[in-house]
Formats: sequence, structure tokens, C-alpha cells
Amino acid sequence: MLQLTTSRFNDALARHIDASKPDPLAKNQIESLYINWEQEEEQLDGVDDDSRGGTAGTKTSSLRGTLTLSSEYISVSIHVQCHWKMKDQSGQNKERRCDMNRKSASTTSSDGVDAAAAKQFQEEFDFKLTASASKSTVRSKDAHEQGGKDCKASEKRRAEMLKRLRSDHYVRRLFVDDKANTDCLVGAPLCEALIQQNLRSGVISASSNNDIDELEERVNVEEGTLQGIKNAIFSKSEDNLDVLEILLNMPYLPRLSSPSSNDKDDAVSNQLPSKLADRAYLRLLEDAMFDACEKEGEDELLDDLNISEARSGKEKSGRDEASKKMRHGPR
Repeated sequence: MLQLTTSRFNDALARHIDASKPDPLAKNQIESLYINWEQEEEQLDGVDDDSRGGTAGTKTSSLRGTLTLSSEYISVSIHVQCHWKMKDQSGQNKERRCDMNRKSASTTSSDGVDAAAAKQFQEEFDFKLTASASKSTVRSKDAHEQGGKDCKASEKRRAEMLKRLRSDHYVRRLFVDDKANTDCLVGAPLCEALIQQNLRSGVISASSNNDIDELEERVNVEEGTLQGIKNAIFSKSEDNLDVLEILLNMPYLPRLSSPSSNDKDDAVSNQLPSKLADRAYLRLLEDAMFDACEKEGEDELLDDLNISEARSGKEKSGRDEASKKMRHGPR
């Protein structure tokens, strides 16, 4: 059974900090987070699709769970749904279509091609993350141990800070107890990637993409949700792209190139990694980077917009400087 543990996530976060080398403030904030992983029991672990009525010669795996990242004030839960299908090397000589019994029972198009079978892919990776927020309880026990006035003062400070954070437009959208968030019962959409491919031949090659016959990709990153997570628990990080990179470097994304995939101690959680997960990782970061560049371009257009021709050079310089400070925020 493919099983992840909380310690794997702590190790992944430590590796990310070591590789990315954030500034001291951001590093301290990331290291102070309390991490907890809860995995759902119902999942598939390299099940032969041919025995399940799927594409012959493929194996399917799935993973569902919730990663909770808690600061002193807010807990952000990342809800994970991951499903992937790979070409089975032991079955690479098998026919690349469904069993004839299933084909005869399905509908056939006017040109004689089975419509259901035509939509099936040999390899597939489907990945979705949603996010929700709640009041953190991580520090409440420590606060009560202080006792007396110190405890009350600490709780009052935490309540005021939580109220301030919840007043933020992006953070407020993550709270499931907010009456306005009727669609946030299972979390606000954070990102999703669906990558499907068929191989040109039955031979599996690890060297290039020349064997790919068909490839379909669909990726999306919700900038508002990502901004809410940043404002809630990663406020010291430079931008949203840094936050997304942290979340995608977690072991629930079964990448072949992940450092932990070569770790013998981590063999259980990486026994069936997917090469399409690496493609999803890059495409999601690319989508977020495009959004960031687009936003930067809009800000530059606003900078170049001449509201008043009579404005003096000194005024212009002062306003441009203020615009930069608003755009980049305090360092």
C-alpha cells in the first residue's frame, strides 16, 4: 500500500529550504510551521487495469489526503487528489486497445472506430489541490500552560491577529465557516493538472519524447487561492510562485525527479512514481509564472499611464516610487 507519513513532508520541506535558500525571515516562518498529513485509506496502488475493465497493459495508482500547515494563528489545509495510470513494462507487448468483449458491448461511430476506446489513454496523470483555512489550535495548549494574565493576554493577541488576517480579502475566501463561501465546503480550487498520452509503439523509452504519439495537457493555477495561502502563512515569502513551489515539492506529487525518489528509506512512498508528474510540476509552475508576468505587465502599464500632463517631474518620481512599494511590498 502506498503510504505517506508526516515525517516525509517535514523532510521535503527541509530539502526545499536547503535548495531554495530563502531569506532569513522567510526561512524562519517556513520552519515554524506545524505539519500534519492525514491520508485516506481508499486508494489504488499499481492495480492492473486489464483486470478492472480498463486499458490493457497499464497499471493505476491513486492517492488522497490532507496536508495541514499551521502557524500560530491560522491552519491551512491542502486537500490532495492524485490519480495516475502508467504503461506496464511487463505488459508492453500487450495490445494497445481494450478487450474485444468490452469493445463489442460499447458504441461504435460511423467510421467503425469505438468511441469509448478512442478516448482512453495508455498513460494519464490527474492531479488536483484545493485549500481551506481554519483557526489554528497548535499554540493554544502552550498558551493555557502559561496561566493567569499571560494566558489571557496571549489569547487576546491571537484573537486580534486572527481577526486581522481574516479581514484580508484573499484569506477570507479560504475559511469554510464563512457564510459567503458556499463553494468552500471541500476547499477553494488551488491548482489542477490533467496530462494524457499514448505511445507510438509498445516499447517504453526513458530517453526522449519521440515515442509519444498523442499528448493532451490541461493545467490551471488559481491565483486568488494562492495569494490567500501566501497572506495567511507565507507572508514573508517573496511571491506566489515561491509558495506554489513549496506545495508542489511535497511527496504527494509522485515525481520521478524528486530527490526522495532516489532515497532508499523513502521507497514506500515512491514505489510507483509517474514521469507525467514531472511534466505537471513544470506546467503548473509555468502557468503561475505566466500569471505573475501578466500581472507585472499590468502594473507597468499603470505606471506608464499619464493621468495629468501638468504633473511635475518630482511628483512623478514620488508616485512611481510609491507604486513600486505597493507592488513589491515591504522587504
